[in-house]
Amino acid sequence: MKSFLGNALAPASGAVRTVARDVALGFSIFGRGALGLTGALTLAAVLVALGSEEIREQLKGATLAIVAPAAALSMAADEPRAEAPKAAGWSDWLSATPTAAEPAQEHVTRYLSRRYRVAENAVRQIVVEAFRTGRLLGVEPMLILAVTAIESGLNPFAQSPVGAQGLMQVMTRVHSERFAPHGGDHAALDPIANLRVGSEILRDLIRQGGSVERGLQLYVGAGNLEDDGGYAARVLGEMARIKMAANGSVREALNAGWRADSGGGQPEAMTVGGRGAPAALPELRRST
Repeated sequence: MKSFLGNALAPASGAVRTVARDVALGFSIFGRGALGLTGALTLAAVLVALGSEEIREQLKGATLAIVAPAAALSMAADEPRAEAPKAAGWSDWLSATPTAAEPAQEHVTRYLSRRYRVAENAVRQIVVEAFRTGRLLGVEPMLILAVTAIESGLNPFAQSPVGAQGLMQVMTRVHSERFAPHGGDHAALDPIANLRVGSEILRDLIRQGGSVERGLQLYVGAGNLEDDGGYAARVLGEMARIKMAANGSVREALNAGWRADSGGGQPEAMTVGGRGAPAALPELRRST
């Protein structure tokens, strides 16, 4: 009897395998299509009714082969996609809080912010970077800040008539190779890159000139002239006031600075197009 039923169901078994193979192919084409799923469920019900253990096992394997990839595809589609890293912008730079700001740096930040009317959070980044760069290069950080103040009034977008750019008014076209590690000439308007490149140039010129005063004359482009228009004196005067502020005497430093101004109480670096040097000095700058 058992042999008779097995022989009777043999054709049905072959047909069912063919149908299962066709359904699997349909699922591979249409994925999670509702029609394919309905067909699989209908086939399962028919086979259960027939009572063939062998065919039920075949159907189970075929169904898992179909459903598992579809389920995995569904889970992958539901997973959140990783976003591309956000490029750092001006808002990131301005909102960053230095983790190792020293008391002296905070005093200097307050002084420069009030004297040159620039937001403290922006000035703080410049001050911290000047201290870091100065210590790394062996240049007095107060001198770097004084040059920056006199050159640009702490305006990272300042540009002179002859093309000196950024915080330290570096001649970008002359020192293009120095900006290459920072991304190219456009980095001249990046406050950190400009500060680092300008500080390197200042260090080299001080070494070349043999003194800070001579290095400042070379920096402003007055190396071959008898008079630098008072540029070195202005920078050194500002450096003295920055040191005064660093020691905690911020108000005294501000008062001294305003007394030294010749523009009716305006900060020195704001009297000539955002630069503290006399009007003729931008035309002198050739090499820096």
